[in-house]
Amino acid sequence: MKPTHSIAIGAFALLAPLLTVQAQTTKDGTRLEWRNELTVVPNTIKVNKVEHPGHTISIFEADASTALDLWKADYTPISTGITGKPLRALNVRLPEVSEQPIVVFAAASTEKKAGLAKLTLAFMENDSTPLADNGAQAAAARELAVRLNKAVVQRQIDRYQKELDKVSEKHGGSQADVAKAQSKVTKANNALEKAKAKRAKIEQNNARLHGEIAGLERKFALSNDPKDLKKLTKVRSKLAKNESGQAKLMAQEAKLQGTANKHQSSAQSHSSKADSHAESKEGLTRIVSELKRKQDNIR
Repeated sequence: MKPTHSIAIGAFALLAPLLTVQAQTTKDGTRLEWRNELTVVPNTIKVNKVEHPGHTISIFEADASTALDLWKADYTPISTGITGKPLRALNVRLPEVSEQPIVVFAAASTEKKAGLAKLTLAFMENDSTPLADNGAQAAAARELAVRLNKAVVQRQIDRYQKELDKVSEKHGGSQADVAKAQSKVTKANNALEKAKAKRAKIEQNNARLHGEIAGLERKFALSNDPKDLKKLTKVRSKLAKNESGQAKLMAQEAKLQGTANKHQSSAQSHSSKADSHAESKEGLTRIVSELKRKQDNIR
C-alpha cells in the first residue's frame, strides 16, 4: 500500500541493503542475519505544497504502511496526538532535539525490489516552520531507525515464537500419546503372557491326562469293569473341558496379540509425529535464536 502523500527525493540516494545471496532466510523469506547499514539521508517532505527539510531512514523487510505503524507506536507515548496526511505528531517531547515540544511530520514509501521502506521525518517548530538543525536531528533519526528495525525483527520473533509454542504443545501432546499407547501395549502384553502361561499349564495338564487316559483304556480293555469305564469317562470329560478352555485361551491370545499390535502401531505412529514435531521444534528454536541474534546486531 503506497502512502497518499508525496515525498520529494533529494539528490542523495539511500544505500541499498547489504544483504548477499548467501544470507540465510526462512521459507517465507524472513532473513536470519542482519547485514544492513543504517544511514540517515537528507531529504525533503512536502506539507501543504511546501517542501520542508527532513531526514530519511530505511526500515528493512517492511513496507510503507508497516513503517508508519511502527513510527506511530514509537511516537505516541512522546506526543499528544498523531493526525493528518502526511502524518503529524503534535507536542513531541524530544529533549535531544529541542527543549520545547515540537511537531514532527512523517511520510513513507515502499521500495519493493530492495525489500524496505523509506521513512522521512521533518522536525518542525510548528506546522510551517522547520526546526533549526544543530546536528541532533540526524542522530535522533538514526536512533529511531535502530528502534524501528528492531521492532520489525521483534514482530518476526513473535511470529516464529508463536509457531514454536504451538509445535512445542503438539510435541508434548505426541509424547503423551506415545506414553499412553506404550502403556496399553505393556498392559496387553502382560495379559497375553498371563494367557500363555495359563495355556501352557493347561497343556501340561492335558499331556498328563492323555497319559492317564491311555492307561485307563488299557486297563478297561483287560478288565471290562464298569468302574474302570467310569474312571475313563471322567478323565476324558476333564480332558475335553481342558481342551475347550485351551481353545478359548488361544482365541484370547490371538485377540490380545491383535490388541498389542494395534497399540504398538499407534505408539509408532505417535512416535513418528513426536519425531516430526521435535524436528520442527528444533528448527523453529534455531530460527528464533537467530532472529534474536539478528535483533541484537541492529545498532
